[in-house]
Amino acid sequence: MSAFFDLFEKPEGPGAGVAPAVALTIAGSDSGGGAGIQADLKTFAACGVFGTSVLTLLTAQNTVGVTAVEMVSETMVRAQLDAVLGDLKPTAAKTGALGSEAMIGCVVEYLEDHPMERLVVDPVMISKHGEPLMPPSAFKALREKLLRHALIVTPNRFEAGHLTGMSEVESVQDMKEAAKRLHGAGAKNVVIKGGHFERIVRDVFYDGSGFVEFGADRVDSKRVHGSGCTFSAAICARLAKGDALVDAVAFAREFISEAIEKAPKVGEGISPVNPMHGVWR
Repeated sequence: MSAFFDLFEKPEGPGAGVAPAVALTIAGSDSGGGAGIQADLKTFAACGVFGTSVLTLLTAQNTVGVTAVEMVSETMVRAQLDAVLGDLKPTAAKTGALGSEAMIGCVVEYLEDHPMERLVVDPVMISKHGEPLMPPSAFKALREKLLRHALIVTPNRFEAGHLTGMSEVESVQDMKEAAKRLHGAGAKNVVIKGGHFERIVRDVFYDGSGFVEFGADRVDSKRVHGSGCTFSAAICARLAKGDALVDAVAFAREFISEAIEKAPKVGEGISPVNPMHGVWR
């Protein structure tokens, strides 16, 4: 276990340690522990960052599927935000599953009063099992209200298609076009994930002036539950620690590849990735 604790600054005397960077996730709970808040907090910890959380919705789910979703009240979401921001002062934040147009409006309203410079928006729309985590009516609110607050938005190709109105995002050129459209919708930076071309997985990053393409060997695995959450949380963690954005994305790209490769078999359905791959396997 020492490798994990080595990620944090060592105290020089009783209570004299340098506090770790603090990151915040605003997302839903996965009772199966593979995605959502649970994946984000594991990733923050693995990256040597102190994780804080604001729950937007609860899911009853496991590796097989989602059986129930219940929204947290907007009053409670604001109370959680007040509690975290009023004391722990996260230097970067991310959003995950927000669940409804009303919840998106609640979070956007809060961001307008309390701007977050390093905000990662992971536009979670559907679970790995295929169950919707956001009604189609909320897509427009996410695109038109939330994206303008994002330092970076991290959709997969499916999410990019829905957010941009493109019927297909099937090639690198399609990914670049979708990235341009999302930048035009207000996101300062965009990374579109998961273009599988032969044996290579490609991610496309766009900052409004040019593209960076990230490539990695494809890992043949069905243990991918929580991969999007883990990827965006790794970006958030590195931003909290002060990394430049492109460096944070490059780190997250390598981190998620290893998290997939070293994921154990858990449950009878789609097993989750392993954000704690540096601690146990």
